[in-house]
Amino acid sequence: MRIAIYKDTLKNRRGADKAVLALTAGLCERGHEAVVFEKESLADRLADRWDVIVSSGTNELLDLAGYVGAPIVQQFHTDPKSQFKWKRFVRNWKIRRALRYVAAIQVLREEFVRQVAKYGPPVAVIGNWSEWEGRARMEPPRGQTIIYPAVWGRGKNQRLAVESFASVSKDFPGWSLELYGNGTPTFPLPEGVVHKGYCDLGAVYAACAFVAFPSLDEGFPLTLVDAAAFGRPAVTVCDWVGAAAVGGGIVAEPTVASYSAALRRLMSSEEQRCEMGRVANRFCLERYSRKAILDKWETLLESVVK
Repeated sequence: MRIAIYKDTLKNRRGADKAVLALTAGLCERGHEAVVFEKESLADRLADRWDVIVSSGTNELLDLAGYVGAPIVQQFHTDPKSQFKWKRFVRNWKIRRALRYVAAIQVLREEFVRQVAKYGPPVAVIGNWSEWEGRARMEPPRGQTIIYPAVWGRGKNQRLAVESFASVSKDFPGWSLELYGNGTPTFPLPEGVVHKGYCDLGAVYAACAFVAFPSLDEGFPLTLVDAAAFGRPAVTVCDWVGAAAVGGGIVAEPTVASYSAALRRLMSSEEQRCEMGRVANRFCLERYSRKAILDKWETLLESVVK
């Protein structure tokens, strides 16, 4: 197939950008002619002949409004409801109208299907795979460092991780909490907590004991799949990828009492950290392997083209 993947800009190099580039590379490896392009070349690219076009977001969908040269598959890299902005009535109306004319819609989690099924096109649930798959070292999580990789922001809920760690740290001398990601802390960090900023996380995952991930608002937290690639469990406030349901992590209530109890549970037992890490690794390799995700994409694209 000739597949065009449209992303208005790839300059940010955030999660959606990486996912788009990875999908393009994966489809090419499967023998398809897949090309990703940005807004500056939109007109030229649309003049070409394609079997299918993948629109990577709602900005892209609006740019493609009226295009009839090939069927369009609409991606949502986040919770679909987040794409409808407060008081932007005209834009929201245009998105809703455009969704009725696409050939299919892709969402990241089963919970999102109901939000978009009402527009009519078939909906496929396809997550993402970890870039560390096949490269991560599976070693026992013996360190005394908890990490939380996330851009700094209210929805990421760093305060809960920090306050919960502070409430138990006196009972665990030598342990620390390291925060990774762009942004600046908006409150003082107590002893034992440090903000490291943005970095390549491969070595960080390999050295940590486990991951704290108290984020309240996610589309598909690739952090959890990345951690699982290294055999690291996570303490979350929602079973975002399904690993906790089979024993590959802990889901706590978004309160200091509940979250600190979950941290204490993993900090107290290397054996439990190892077992949960193995379960998370096995689960994510089965559910979110590169092969499984690309198989789903090929099935979706072939159904649309047919």
